[in-house]
Amino acid sequence: MFAVAHIGLVVTNADQSLAFYTRILGCQVEDQYEDERIRLIFIKSGQLTIELIQYQADSVPVRSAGRVDHIAFFVNDITAEIAKLRQHKIPLLFEQPQIVGKQKIMFFTGPDGERLEFVQKLQ
Repeated sequence: MFAVAHIGLVVTNADQSLAFYTRILGCQVEDQYEDERIRLIFIKSGQLTIELIQYQADSVPVRSAGRVDHIAFFVNDITAEIAKLRQHKIPLLFEQPQIVGKQKIMFFTGPDGERLEFVQKLQ
């Protein structure tokens, strides 16, 4: 069984969303990551972590603005979990796991096309 790592939400303005979740809902910033195509802000309230996702490049289509983008699961050994996915011919988003902030990640697709993610925390 897996534990839920976080819920990813696509937002159009990360600063505005961050202000809402921290100032109004009392969430705390846990981690942030930014590059030329995406900005990620991980906020936490108790055991719940929400990932605010803002696409920065016009070439990146917004998948589902204002809706849940994916479900992420913590794993202890992402390499082993990816091997299981490959064994079952599950489509992967990347060839290799990506390092984002303090974690290693891999996105994959579920049976109905839903986006799922494995997350391994880095030491």
